[in-house]
Amino acid sequence: MSVYFSEKFKKLRKDKDLTQEQIADIFHVSPQSVSRWETGANYPDIEILPHIAIFFKVTLDELLGTEEILGEEKANEYIRDIRNLLNSGRLDDAIELARKASKEYPLNYGLQGHLVQALLAADDEKFKDEIIEICERLIKYEPYHAGHKLQLVEHYVRWGMKEEAKKVLKIMPSEIWYASEVWEGLLLEGEAWRKNQQILMVRTMVMLNHFIGEYKNKADLTPLQKIECIKIQNQLGNIMTPITSDVASSFHDDVEVVDHIGDAFGNINLAGLYCEAGDIENALDHLEKGTQYSMYHIEMMDNTNEDGSNYMAWKTPRNLPWILWEDNLSKPQFDIIRNEERFIKCFELLKASSKELKTKQG
Repeated sequence: MSVYFSEKFKKLRKDKDLTQEQIADIFHVSPQSVSRWETGANYPDIEILPHIAIFFKVTLDELLGTEEILGEEKANEYIRDIRNLLNSGRLDDAIELARKASKEYPLNYGLQGHLVQALLAADDEKFKDEIIEICERLIKYEPYHAGHKLQLVEHYVRWGMKEEAKKVLKIMPSEIWYASEVWEGLLLEGEAWRKNQQILMVRTMVMLNHFIGEYKNKADLTPLQKIECIKIQNQLGNIMTPITSDVASSFHDDVEVVDHIGDAFGNINLAGLYCEAGDIENALDHLEKGTQYSMYHIEMMDNTNEDGSNYMAWKTPRNLPWILWEDNLSKPQFDIIRNEERFIKCFELLKASSKELKTKQG
């Protein structure tokens, strides 16, 4: 794993004129474990690391090379290049590069997270063990990062590993209502209070949207009931738009919060539900809206910034219009409007606008 730790550890051992067997005896591990530490094939448990640092009279940062690892410009270049590959739908290349980078910088959790994103985007169960291994490692070395725990729970459930999911849930906060972050605003005033409340409202909106979406997808609802769920989500998003924009601008200058991808897919999905409900007029209205949002978005992914911002883990090199006409509008639910002039116009526009995504070279 880490070239920094393995080389540093080997040097420290040799400076003390100790054999691998002697080190193994001191730290109550097998000689094979020590050998793997020095070749970079494995890494000591987090509980052992402080004892190793004390024994060799060095700091943990010196032992791990933390500053070198986390501050390397090369790691940031890797992240940028991985994002650009993900952005262009080149998942195999993104996975290969992320694996290489993660091995070179095992303590850079951003790289580890990008590897997980690439593996998830591939949507192939053959990556199950690798995804779980990375997430478990992130939990072990970043124990206070709740996002990794949630991600692992979702993966476990997805693959039917409910007992493992329960174990992770037990180490997560049991009641969000009593979490300290929720009530931190009681101690704040002025601008700090305003920002705190805005962030909490946005996070609550995201959670509520998620729960409504899960209910819509899993509950036994009619097409009209699903449409009502989507309307609630849209209304919530519209109400929160000013606050969401303000929160985003506090992190990045001149940020405009626009989700053309979500708006495109959302309207196409609504059009499909209206088709199922037999409401042709509303189906065509939302089809046209989805098509228009797709046109707004058409250049966005080709213009990804060099630092990798504005990226998504895109599963295919096909752009958004291509996906919409080939994957979505080809479904039988749209047969009821397939011969309508407005449908044909949207379909042909999406097809004519289809192209492969570019990969921006860093």
